[in-house]
Amino acid sequence: MNENAGKRNAALLTLLPAFGIALGACGGSNESAAPKMLSVSMYDRGQVSSEEGTYRNNRWVERIREQSGIYVHFVPVPRMQAQEKLNIMFAAGDAPDLIWDYDRKYIGMLASQGVIQPVDDFLEAYSTAYKSYLREHPELKPYLSFNGKMYAVATKRPVTSVVNHGIWIRQDWLDNLGLAMPRTIDELLDVAKAFRSRDPDGNGQDDTVAIVGRESPDIYAALYGIHRSEWFVEDGSLQYGPTTDRYKDAIRLEKQLYDEGLIDTEGKDSVRTWVSGKAGICLCQWSSFTFDMQLKDLLNGFPAAKPVPLEPVETERGVYGLYQEEPPFIYVAFNKKMKDPETAVKYLDWMLEKGWKELAYGTEGVHVRTVNGIPQTIDAEKYRKEVLYASEYAVLRPEIVRPSDWSARAAPDPLSQRVAGLQTDALRKALNYTYRRDLPYQPSFVELNEAIASVGQKFEYFRLKAVREGPAYTPEWAMQEIRKEWRRIGGVHVEALVRSWYETNKAGFPNGRPDEHRIGGSP
Repeated sequence: MNENAGKRNAALLTLLPAFGIALGACGGSNESAAPKMLSVSMYDRGQVSSEEGTYRNNRWVERIREQSGIYVHFVPVPRMQAQEKLNIMFAAGDAPDLIWDYDRKYIGMLASQGVIQPVDDFLEAYSTAYKSYLREHPELKPYLSFNGKMYAVATKRPVTSVVNHGIWIRQDWLDNLGLAMPRTIDELLDVAKAFRSRDPDGNGQDDTVAIVGRESPDIYAALYGIHRSEWFVEDGSLQYGPTTDRYKDAIRLEKQLYDEGLIDTEGKDSVRTWVSGKAGICLCQWSSFTFDMQLKDLLNGFPAAKPVPLEPVETERGVYGLYQEEPPFIYVAFNKKMKDPETAVKYLDWMLEKGWKELAYGTEGVHVRTVNGIPQTIDAEKYRKEVLYASEYAVLRPEIVRPSDWSARAAPDPLSQRVAGLQTDALRKALNYTYRRDLPYQPSFVELNEAIASVGQKFEYFRLKAVREGPAYTPEWAMQEIRKEWRRIGGVHVEALVRSWYETNKAGFPNGRPDEHRIGGSP
């Protein structure tokens, strides 16, 4: 046994008495059955308060163990370093039994490395609930499969989780300056200049920022119908997003905004600038619990503020929706060294059938009340402290949410209801535009994964240099350097492999041909 894995198992055994499991005297006639144990990865988002405990041990972990009958050991990894940390664990032979991620490409990479295993036979032998769920949702299977085998399980995203990014704008600032809602990129630039220079908050000082937001590079790209980590059909052939002319257009927009002083140059302060009432446009998300709190902080501090969702604006390339996720929610994979796949499947079946709802919503009568079948948060602050961190323990969750449910789900206080109303509007507007996805899911094989891993940081360096370092570094320079680096690492060969993959797999793509996912022009 691997030394680290042995230490982990020993640590689990020392905690079993607290779980109420008697191990029985070795060799005794009344020896109890061996306890069921399972280790599962977990994102550490820093959301567990000291009163609640840790991601390893808290009220919800205890409940999971009690209700599932399995001693589950959660292995937290920092959210922004999750893949890096899991890779280190796999290399050391100490990765958890179940690992999960939102990124299909990462699961494909692990499959190509041989560190996770197909789940088809395990589901057939041990599953009832998930096997039935997959029969009801066969459209998920192509996303979960690599080389003809299923390497992950997942449930479908609710529509509120499919939509991701969003643009918000201060309607009160538009009104103060007599400006109309921008519909084109040129109109957006004009509004941004006015927000920066015409004292939109009326305090007589030159202290406003036009545009902030940590999601800005991907939003600039989406406006031009491109993404920096996906493949697209351009000029009749498959091309990697960052190597296209559309990506050059996105760099040009960002550089113009930077050169004219229209964007926040300190990304770490973007949230503070928005919440402090000094930013007019936020390139962020349509909703998340964190962004909900930011909207509430803004409205608490500035009751007259009127943040509203802005629909995607038209560029010379057309109108495109902002980023939306693929249909599967969380991809859950089985470590190849897993000792007890039956327990893993039983745990996932339990989560799907019984476990997920309380982890997502909290306890009925304490954190949530069900009104006409819709879970309504009782106290937003109590939910934030005691339930928010628990939702990702529910790696399988057959949740269905309608846009019309959003306000009914929010806490009943006036501020929560106001924010929920704004977000309902944001969700409806986002759904009016289909995000351009030429392939329903991205290819994944060794040569491609290695190539993309080797160029990611360099592509980002070229983009940032072109944006921030003056007229000598143009968008054309950035694209020249990106394409040169792509050729250097064998990108032409990779493109040929991707085209071959496409021809081999296109008949099995869900929802028809991949180019049916492509949307240009107004919806």
